[in-house]
Amino acid sequence: MPPDEALADVPTSAHPAQGPGWTPLRRQAHAQDDEALGARIRLAAIMTVLGGIAFGCAAAGWMIGGNSQLISAYFFATQDAPVLLAFGLFSIVAVAAFRNDWAIAAICPIDRRRAWWLAAVILVIACGLIWIGTYLVYRRFGLAMDEFMADFDARIIARGHLLAAVAPEWRDDVPALQPIFRLELPGNAYWSSAYLPMNAAIRAVFVLLGAPTSQGIVLAGVAIIAVFAVARRLWPDRPDAAVVVAALTACSSQFLITAMTPYAMTAHLALNMIWLWLFLGDTRGRHALAAGVGFVACGLHQVIFHPLFVAPFIVSLMRARRWKLTAWYLAAYGAIGLFWVLYWAIELRVVSVPAGPAGPSADFGIGHFIRHVVAIVDLSPGGLFFMALNLLRFIAWQSPLVIPLALIGLMTQGERNRTIVDLAAGIALTLAAMLVLMPFQGHGWGYRYLHGFLGGLALIAAQGWIRITSNRVRAPRAPAFALALSILVSLAVVLPWQAYQVRALVTPYASAVAAIERAEADVVLVDPIDIWYGEDLVRNDPFLRARPKVLSLPRLDEAHLRELCARYDVAIFDRDDARHFGLRGMQYTRDVVARDQALRALARSLRCGHPVLSAGMSPTAVNRESAQPRRRVRRPG
Repeated sequence: MPPDEALADVPTSAHPAQGPGWTPLRRQAHAQDDEALGARIRLAAIMTVLGGIAFGCAAAGWMIGGNSQLISAYFFATQDAPVLLAFGLFSIVAVAAFRNDWAIAAICPIDRRRAWWLAAVILVIACGLIWIGTYLVYRRFGLAMDEFMADFDARIIARGHLLAAVAPEWRDDVPALQPIFRLELPGNAYWSSAYLPMNAAIRAVFVLLGAPTSQGIVLAGVAIIAVFAVARRLWPDRPDAAVVVAALTACSSQFLITAMTPYAMTAHLALNMIWLWLFLGDTRGRHALAAGVGFVACGLHQVIFHPLFVAPFIVSLMRARRWKLTAWYLAAYGAIGLFWVLYWAIELRVVSVPAGPAGPSADFGIGHFIRHVVAIVDLSPGGLFFMALNLLRFIAWQSPLVIPLALIGLMTQGERNRTIVDLAAGIALTLAAMLVLMPFQGHGWGYRYLHGFLGGLALIAAQGWIRITSNRVRAPRAPAFALALSILVSLAVVLPWQAYQVRALVTPYASAVAAIERAEADVVLVDPIDIWYGEDLVRNDPFLRARPKVLSLPRLDEAHLRELCARYDVAIFDRDDARHFGLRGMQYTRDVVARDQALRALARSLRCGHPVLSAGMSPTAVNRESAQPRRRVRRPG
């Protein structure tokens, strides 16, 4: 427990580093009317500059085109550049609104009671959109291997295990059964993903309830409630600011579409906001609960993300000389971090397989963690290019007014609201860490490594909203118009476009995986040559109960291929099948292609491998037959 004398028993609305007597609104209430006018002028100038940048980036995306095989550039050209063009047009209209002080119809003040009702409406709309999109946009599918492995682990945990046992006859083929993001264990007697388990554990609860896709809906709802509660604690006399925070969070396409997926990022956002609400409460019990939330958040999938969110708040406690509370958090997060760094060593040696082949021989201690970190460090100049694309993608997946308002919120800070400063510092710290460690995002809707800060970004923007609407003489007509227009553009223009793009990318892979699962064979070999992210089609049940077993052809050697062809009825999914489903092509290196050609030649010589699709069967027919019982044909011998 935290030390008694470090904590107060009565919660306050202030940052714990600023003491119980500090209220930001007390100073803001005495601001002069010309301060609000100046903030609006600065906002209009910022939007003018950002609008010009958006037009320039949209032109750059048009020049790149949609033919790039590099996923970051492809996403920028096909998904983000058109949105940035729309943001540029929005800036023109919004700047004109501020210049002419345009009004919107029926603007009314928001009191505390109305704020809660509006928050409830926002919550229902957001969760409804996520529920619809889970079926119509994302097809209840995990597109990237990160997503599939979250569901893979969830099914293991739902059965009461942390690792799934692999049958002896398939252990030599494990590298081909799951080529990437697999925890590599000696002997391949057990397997799971290489991610920490808490996101999968949360999902396992929904698996047991028979509704795994509801995980994102529930966590998104929790995130909206938590960020609204944080805003009410920060600005108790400005309930409209809390509504703005909830609305800007909920209308983010990144927030909505990521919640349709199994990614851990929605859980990161929800837990970060719960942690912040507890931290701001500044009582002994709430700080203890915050450490508990931190334990779960650090173990969601990678240990690094939540500590980057928390670190600036701990530094603020140090600056305020709250040494005992600082020591409490440092000790708590030191123990939490050490536990999750050693998690696999503990799990393998103590929990699951204390004397099994994966136990004493497996090295998953601190040395393994350090080697993993060193292996992913990227100090090449290309990291700056990827990070620039990441930031543009992040901006394109938010509401168009969020970034300008956030900049105004930061410009008016200093020591007056440490929470806003700490949130901004956490964003900067995360960007710096990702620039060094993982500048290449790969798949993701928006920039997912900043997803845990979506609520923080909305809170910073709400600080900007307070600054531009603090004029006590006239109603904030132009800001209200700009906010309403921003939400309208987000939900009526940006979200439909991005949902269409996501569905267009997800559907070919979902259909191809369905075809592989329906194949009349014991084994399907996926030949990923000339298929964009072709190995992502290799997916198996964690307990290997389902047929066919799916393996990546390049991960096999000739001996294993001969054995599979001798024992099983084998089908092959290759570039010709991929074209039927509309999967993009991709060029591979010569050595990979040469190895693949040798394996395909061997398969032909053994008369092994028939097409996945039956003669005359279209991808549409595959989906239509998916509800029919499957008949398996086993090869004699």
